[in-house]
Amino acid sequence: MSINTYDEVPYPSSSFPQTHPVKLATMAWLFGLAPTAPERSKVLELGCADGANLIPIAQAYPGATFVGIDSSSRQIERGQQAISGSGLSNISLRHDDILTYDAAGQKFDYIIVHGIFSWVAEAVRERILSLCDTLLTENGVAYVSYNALPGWHMRGAIRDMMLFHTAQFSDVQQRIGQSRALVKFLADSIPADNNPYGQFLKNELTAMQGWQDGYLRHDFLEEENKAFYFHEFVSAAARHNLQYLGEPDLSSMLASNFPQQVQETLGKVGRNIIQMEQYMDFLRNRMFRMTLLVKTDAKIIRNIDATTLREFHIGAVARSVKDDVSLMVGEKEEFRLANGVTFSSDSPLVKAVLLCLQQSAPNHVTFAALVSEVRAKLLTGTSATREPGLEKREEAVIAQQLLLLYSKGLIDVLAVPHVRLAAANDSALKATAFMRWQALNEPRHVTNLRHVSVRVDPFARHVLSLMDGTRNLDQLTDGMAAKVDEGLFNVQESGKSVSDRERLKLILTPRVSGVVDQLAKLSFLQSAGWLEKLRPVTGAPE
Repeated sequence: MSINTYDEVPYPSSSFPQTHPVKLATMAWLFGLAPTAPERSKVLELGCADGANLIPIAQAYPGATFVGIDSSSRQIERGQQAISGSGLSNISLRHDDILTYDAAGQKFDYIIVHGIFSWVAEAVRERILSLCDTLLTENGVAYVSYNALPGWHMRGAIRDMMLFHTAQFSDVQQRIGQSRALVKFLADSIPADNNPYGQFLKNELTAMQGWQDGYLRHDFLEEENKAFYFHEFVSAAARHNLQYLGEPDLSSMLASNFPQQVQETLGKVGRNIIQMEQYMDFLRNRMFRMTLLVKTDAKIIRNIDATTLREFHIGAVARSVKDDVSLMVGEKEEFRLANGVTFSSDSPLVKAVLLCLQQSAPNHVTFAALVSEVRAKLLTGTSATREPGLEKREEAVIAQQLLLLYSKGLIDVLAVPHVRLAAANDSALKATAFMRWQALNEPRHVTNLRHVSVRVDPFARHVLSLMDGTRNLDQLTDGMAAKVDEGLFNVQESGKSVSDRERLKLILTPRVSGVVDQLAKLSFLQSAGWLEKLRPVTGAPE
């Protein structure tokens, strides 16, 4: 009997924000389709591992149904423990094979296939696309990620070297260790100065130092690992009655984000969106793709109407570099993305939009609320800050600016809002049941309400585990003191353990308060009662 390599070395599972049904629905709505609202949808994940991506979504949408399958019994068992520990009844994880999976007549509004397609045999790849065809609802959206060419050529070469070098070793841990050693040897031996190949190897070595064994084992040392040119993947999808919708990130799809000369050339050589996307991959040396597919007969409208954004929820991405931003006409102000890239604008309207979103972060706001806040901000400054004739402008002008900012990746747009986050001073703070389970059982990370996996220190994990919506700050401190009494962790003062309860509380109170504030800022806490608003009439456990 062959060993399942994912049982042997589990793949490091986590949440992937780009796979969230809200993101998929947003792209479908932007392109003129009518996808099912995520909160009442049916979602399938092929290759779900231990459910770390699927379970948090199921927690957020108790009125939706979630199914995950994976060939690793070890990971499915782990996921089932998490589901049981979180008290969820709207999700099931099954130990199953993609080749033989039987959905028993079910159809799904969203199908997620992340980190699977490139790493399975051809027959399984064809089966994945076939399942997307047969199991998607009429307005359904499938997400499929895969290694892309031409970018993967270089990493593929490193993989080939690893496979050659480790063929002499049978022990999997030895193969992993030898793979790391090989890349280090190459990076140390090949000069990087004025040598793109040597610099690439050094960059890979730096990246590999943060990779877990499971990632290295499955992304580089698996028997199967095939990369595709975009046009090849789209052709394969077309054979299964599927067409290209887009990517989860709109800005990656637009030629307008290239310099003017490049835009003009792309306009000449790219006769359709498939060719355009392929040429952009050539220019970017793209290594990985996250492609959204819909049924062939879906009527996609490629020209996005900015007025559509009136129905959407808008969120901050860029933040102002300065604390005091001038809204004066002609004064440039800088805004910075998380990756360090900056954007400058001297438009009072653009600056006001970005500032209003920043002040609402991390929550998204409705278009109407944003327009009201922007106008108020522009009108409360000096007369010079007012953009002439703003009151007479149509909301379509603001919508057009929002579309432009979104196309540049400077704001976020969602068709359906994420769970509304609580501030640290809210009266009823709550972490989801799955977060509380992760805090005590998942050593690597905890998934926040924005579907991002975040590393959380041990003390904060204990605080998070107590936040079931019934405790105020003083009661949280009591709970942490009780954990000290139980020996789960200790508090020291002047090198000695503190056991006196009153002294413990004095020491713990500011620390607990600081952790709660940080958890709120990291998007972990929701207002108690949010889930009740989404819960169906029949009720579902939280």
